[in-house]
Amino acid sequence: MKRIFTLLFALGTAAFASAQQKQSINGQHVLKLKPRVLSEEEVRASKEAGETQLAQFNAANRGAAFFSEDFANGAAGNNGIGEWTIDDSGNDAIWMLATAASPAGFYSDPTEGLASTTADNGWMIFDADLFQGGEIAADNPAEAVTGYLTSPVIDMSAQTSAILSFEQTFRYCCADDRPIFVEVTNDGGATWVVFDGAPDFTGGANDVSANPLLTAIDISGVAAGEAAVQIRFGWQANGNSTHSHYFWGVDDVLIYPNTVQNDVEVTYVSTGDVLQDFEYRAIPLALANPADLGGMIVGTMYRNAGTNTQSATITCEVLDATNTVVATASQDVEMLAIADLPNPADFYDTVFVSTNWVPTAIGEYSVRTTVTYANEDATPANNTMTKAFSITLDEYGHDDITNLNDDMRPFAGTGTAADPFAPVGYGSYLTVNTDGSTAYGITVRFDSSTDTNCPITAVLLQQGDDYNLTDAETVGGAEFEVDADWTPAGNQSYPYYLPFDDAVELAAGARYFAGIQTNDETTQELGVQSTGEQDVDFSTGIWAETTDGTFIWFFGLTGLTDDSPAIRLIIDERVNVSENASLLSGLSVGPNPAINATRVNFTLDNAKAVAYEIRDMQGRLMTYANKGIFNAGTQSFDLNVSDIAAGNYMLNIVLDGASMVSTQLVVSK
Repeated sequence: MKRIFTLLFALGTAAFASAQQKQSINGQHVLKLKPRVLSEEEVRASKEAGETQLAQFNAANRGAAFFSEDFANGAAGNNGIGEWTIDDSGNDAIWMLATAASPAGFYSDPTEGLASTTADNGWMIFDADLFQGGEIAADNPAEAVTGYLTSPVIDMSAQTSAILSFEQTFRYCCADDRPIFVEVTNDGGATWVVFDGAPDFTGGANDVSANPLLTAIDISGVAAGEAAVQIRFGWQANGNSTHSHYFWGVDDVLIYPNTVQNDVEVTYVSTGDVLQDFEYRAIPLALANPADLGGMIVGTMYRNAGTNTQSATITCEVLDATNTVVATASQDVEMLAIADLPNPADFYDTVFVSTNWVPTAIGEYSVRTTVTYANEDATPANNTMTKAFSITLDEYGHDDITNLNDDMRPFAGTGTAADPFAPVGYGSYLTVNTDGSTAYGITVRFDSSTDTNCPITAVLLQQGDDYNLTDAETVGGAEFEVDADWTPAGNQSYPYYLPFDDAVELAAGARYFAGIQTNDETTQELGVQSTGEQDVDFSTGIWAETTDGTFIWFFGLTGLTDDSPAIRLIIDERVNVSENASLLSGLSVGPNPAINATRVNFTLDNAKAVAYEIRDMQGRLMTYANKGIFNAGTQSFDLNVSDIAAGNYMLNIVLDGASMVSTQLVVSK
């Protein structure tokens, strides 16, 4: 059994649970390495999310609190035990009792103040933005800050469990790894156990949390049964020195017993062993994990939220598009109660199960994990989890094309002549397990922000020993300028294909990187649609600047992003209609829009086996069929769309099981 708490802690545990989404109202997550003022819309959405969480939290069945603090007296405390102590890098002037003007920094506003249950009688704020003293400038550079707010000593010797909850809101800049932590000691501060201060938040630099963000952390493993417990809220407690701005508000601290004995849950399911390989949402049939490597591997993250240790069984299933189970495998696990864990902060465990299933046909599939044990579970709804994936003809990628909820844009620059965008790039690491594959290019879902004529380079690298690809070999690529029709703004709602100058034979057992980048500063922006909160396996690469001013590819562990870009490696010779391919020309569909039936017309240069697939604009396969061998010349076949709902689709014509030519199809009812 493998523990991956380090992975969880680096990304935020909520990336693996049912987590709050980023508070980026328009679906964009724009990482800029400098602070910015929050929009009114972002403030409103933050508070709406907080109201929902507060209602859910207050409706929960909790034990009576044996410690409570509402900060009505500020750090002096209103808990009946004693005062809180402050220690920060601003000479104890950053942690403070909030006022009507809090937060009060240059980039913050009182409208962002903590909307906690008892906010009216006081709350505490780490106002890093206020401490900076104004806008960042040459004579006012950003200063990294740190600080702790530490509780009085609490006697928990009579307690067999302890859950710490508090209401908070926060925003941080200027790095994407979260700076806020909760620490607990039972030995007078000689040792502290570090907990993620916001496990229900998965945003990054400049994102704002829900307001309030209700947070509950089981600290039983370090606090229960102990006579001298202290908790502290720490900004940059991990020693990170890159966070300078914004704030952290804390209020309504409670510690109460866990009244639930039997409660286990599945928190994340992956379509791969993310400690050894990568998790894919699109897998070409030819590159599926072979049987001698275990076939489809299902990763399951789980936790025991009850007070009893459980002997349980993890059952992993593969299901086809009709929800028919095509493979099953299981493994027995011992789920320790949190109070019994050897590492008190390590709530999560992971098991990887080989199903030995190897796909034989393209289509839509899913993996499902279910945990069962002898006792009645308090929350059975979270004992199972399902994740969808596609077995494709030629697309290899990590993004979930059905959930492109974010976009990736330049980290620095505004795009003006005086302040051009810095070089930027986005891509994904890929592993090849089988022989005989050839890479022909990539597909990209550009974002509407991408500017026409932006100079870009498609790259394929073969990775060496360095994850940051400094020793990688360039094995494929091509240069382009973005066409006006390639982006959603240009009515391109499906992935655009960018072929390499030359095809690349892929080596079994090798690791590759496929991406797109701008090589130089430019006034044109390059943006790529992405799936947020998905880079759990560090498969994303970002073309970014080092401290010495050079640009290299950084892999996901750097904290630069948790997005998976909508970039897929193509291992078949795909040709766009606009290129007037010699393989197939004159592709047309009529009538288009079609109601129940239409005719597909095309011309072949040589006799070829013809098949077709219809995909919706999220990339999901609607239907696939072989039409047989067609001779050279003008050809056609009838297409029945009576069972397809009205909407826009892509019709892909597949030649000899390899080359693909595409056009749009509209179905009208």
